[in-house]
Amino acid sequence: MKQLQLFLAKEFFANWRTKKIPILFIIALAVGILSPFLAKIMPDMMASLLPEKMTITLPASTSIDSWTQYYKNLPQFLLLAIVLLSTGIISTEVEKGTLIPFITKGLSRSVLVISKALYLFFIWTFTLFLSFVTNLGYTAYYFNDGKSPHLLLPLFGFWLYGSIILAATIFASSLAKNMGQSLLIVAVFYLISSLSGIFKKIDHYNPFILGTNSLNWLTGKSDFTPYWPGVMLAILLILLFIGLSLAIFRKRRL
Repeated sequence: MKQLQLFLAKEFFANWRTKKIPILFIIALAVGILSPFLAKIMPDMMASLLPEKMTITLPASTSIDSWTQYYKNLPQFLLLAIVLLSTGIISTEVEKGTLIPFITKGLSRSVLVISKALYLFFIWTFTLFLSFVTNLGYTAYYFNDGKSPHLLLPLFGFWLYGSIILAATIFASSLAKNMGQSLLIVAVFYLISSLSGIFKKIDHYNPFILGTNSLNWLTGKSDFTPYWPGVMLAILLILLFIGLSLAIFRKRRL
């Protein structure tokens, strides 16, 4: 436990010193601030693009538009940024040989992998919550129409989806020789997860649907209850990736 605490603290310190954590905080705040703002000005922007003689009455934006913009921005900015900044979380250190002094001094390889996984999950959880609270505040300020009654379940679903991607990132980094290979493995996994949405009959069992169905749960158009099998499979997938990462890194030559 002491090893885990020390190396986890080292992980946070190293990522703060290299400005990775501050960058993620800024991106999280930007997503939370800009999503409702863009939703607010979108009708005016669309109207300004129309020819002068054409007059079309565009519906006023609502809180639904704000949350729609938010869940579009999350994977494109916040989740993508965390993945890009962490693809070499293990492979880069192996390539540079920076882990050898820790291992030779008795640091458990399992502790090393677990500490890096805990760091990523904590950063993902904190930045997602930060962006969510920020978006919630600005949405209430701009709209406050009560049209988005179900906020927590969509957030939970997207958090779990992001956790799968990050678990896959840890697995890729434990397997790959360098950051490029790690990024390629994650990209292939993301492509497969995206293509899985084609099979609509298995939606309730598809853990990756948790990242694309947020708006339906947000508005109450879809009940979350039938998707619990997908939630359970998501948890199993996360544990599988972490378990494989541990098994691979224990036998990996440094």
